[in-house]
Amino acid sequence: MPDRTTIALILVAALLAGIAWWQGGPALVLAGFVDGGRTLVSVIPLLVFAFLIAGLVQTLVTRDRAARWLGAESGWRGIALACLGGALIPGGPYAYYPIAAALMRSGAGLGVLVAFVTAKNLWSVTRLPLEFALLGAHLTLIRLLVTLPVPPLMGLLAETLFGQQMERIRKAVAP
Repeated sequence: MPDRTTIALILVAALLAGIAWWQGGPALVLAGFVDGGRTLVSVIPLLVFAFLIAGLVQTLVTRDRAARWLGAESGWRGIALACLGGALIPGGPYAYYPIAAALMRSGAGLGVLVAFVTAKNLWSVTRLPLEFALLGAHLTLIRLLVTLPVPPLMGLLAETLFGQQMERIRKAVAP
């Protein structure tokens, strides 16, 4: 039996296919499926390597290491490492969410995971050249300055408010 997320995605896809059918008939539905298939084919290499990296991270970051370096007890050190990792990891969500999931399965704390994902979205070093080029140095530096405290604070806040729920969260998403 598929999980709730899969069921929700199936329902959304069916709803959108129904709307496409209503607006343009089978040709529009087919066009949507072809576009979706092209997107899938283009991200397959990324997905394969992201999941390979996630598997290697999970293998290399044992539960003992994760607890010591990235667990709830790691405090600011774990949150700082997660922020640094989030800022430096290349790629989009296809790359970093599998890595975050592997860290979670390995025993990383909630604050660490929140800090990692938040830093990836706010501090991504790989997109800075494009941001500087398109938005200019002044705006980019202001954005960086304003967002600098956000990932560590979000990690600390998540750990403080919800950290005790991490095992329940881990069990809910376990394969």
